[in-house]
Amino acid sequence: MKKGGLVLLYIFSSIFLYAAPVLDDSIYVKKRIQLLQRIEQLQVKEAAGLLKGAFPSSRKYYFSSQFKQEDNVFFTALVLFNIGQFSKKMHPEELAYLEQFITNARPYIERFKNQKNQLTYNFWPRNPPQIFPNGGWLNRLNEKFALADDIDDGAITLLALGANDSLAKAMQTKFGAFRVGLVKPNQSFYRQYKDRPVYSTWLGNKMPKDVDLSVLTNVVLMHTMAKIPLNATDSASLDLVVDLVKANKHITDPVFVSQHYAHSASIIYHIARLIYFSNYPNLLALKPILLNQALELSKQAQFPLEQLLLNTSVLRLGGKIVLPMSVNEASLTVNNYPYFVANIASVLNNPFKRIVNKTNIVRFDYYSYAFNLSLLYENWMLRGE
Repeated sequence: MKKGGLVLLYIFSSIFLYAAPVLDDSIYVKKRIQLLQRIEQLQVKEAAGLLKGAFPSSRKYYFSSQFKQEDNVFFTALVLFNIGQFSKKMHPEELAYLEQFITNARPYIERFKNQKNQLTYNFWPRNPPQIFPNGGWLNRLNEKFALADDIDDGAITLLALGANDSLAKAMQTKFGAFRVGLVKPNQSFYRQYKDRPVYSTWLGNKMPKDVDLSVLTNVVLMHTMAKIPLNATDSASLDLVVDLVKANKHITDPVFVSQHYAHSASIIYHIARLIYFSNYPNLLALKPILLNQALELSKQAQFPLEQLLLNTSVLRLGGKIVLPMSVNEASLTVNNYPYFVANIASVLNNPFKRIVNKTNIVRFDYYSYAFNLSLLYENWMLRGE
């Protein structure tokens, strides 16, 4: 080949090598924007109505096939956080969607805020209080059986709205005031761990002490991302997470160790997300164990959402894995894997908690398509697509 031909070949090769990634990047960005457009279509825009600004969710009694519309802060806050955690990596058009989501959701989220302390949040609306929205006869018990605020919804909502350090510190202090060992003992967890001074789920003196592995990760994640110093309760909570994983409780006893999430894939997803943002040595040491477990469970996973949670966990833990083609927008519409579980048995003490848990007689499973799509967006962002 003549010298001129070699020069032309070099020029064309260089153009291809350097232009291809730009083309690929634009394709991935367009793909993500289309997903955000779909999520935008799901956010409620009714001119009037209590759900305006919400990302819809539903619940199903375990032994029923009927779905009922929900009214909770949980899934709306999670959608905002799942997307918003990548704000610094977003294309301007993606960022515009995120800002629109948050603006539209703020008035809705305000319905769940404690107006007395202006700090904590409730799973269900506070003003007036509700339990099981659209629950028929159950709503006659709204006042009498209204839930206390909880640390899970508080942490997730602050993550969604972007907690500053002063607000996070105030929340940390509030959460710590209800930790295990204060006011009343923990009689609903493993005997060998029941005296650990960790965060309890409920922020109410009338509520029982309730420890949930996944909930603990959400609280410490909020403190970590807000960049506030971790205190003794944070450290005790982290150490309990580590000990429970070492004891393999998240695999052998998921319903008991995390009664509000109840499945191994969901629990591993929570731990992996915290590890991704954490620098806690004992927690980071669990990465190889959790990575192997996530990979093994991925081979056995039956449901698209379950596969997605495990797939994302592998990425968070530093592994490599292809996202199955069976995990897509269409397959994630099917409600066959509940990310969140409301089990009234969780407020019972042992041994009654174990007994009632096994019957599933007071269990409700929760679903949200918008939330599922936000998990897909999270996965794409983590793999750089």
